[in-house]
Amino acid sequence: MIPFPKYLRLGGHVVTIKRVPNLIKDEEAFGTWDDGALVICVDSALSTSLAWETLWHEVMEAINTSTDSKLDHHVIQTNGLLIHQVFQSLFERGQKDG
Repeated sequence: MIPFPKYLRLGGHVVTIKRVPNLIKDEEAFGTWDDGALVICVDSALSTSLAWETLWHEVMEAINTSTDSKLDHHVIQTNGLLIHQVFQSLFERGQKDG
């Protein structure tokens, strides 16, 4: 299992990633993206797979705001899910060439 990251790079920026307790309760969200602070927060109570899925969603949010793409939220959601699936497939146990 790949450890959950503490940061990522987006363009020329370092984006901090935090697991935050009670985010679902306090913000009514699994995750958040703060484009001013360059911080992605993911609720610490989420399962590993849901935390990763949420991270990719928030990465899409970050890309959307940093490129001023104005993507609809359903497009961000779908692309986040697809990126999550691609990432998982790259690191599956027993992946073989071909």
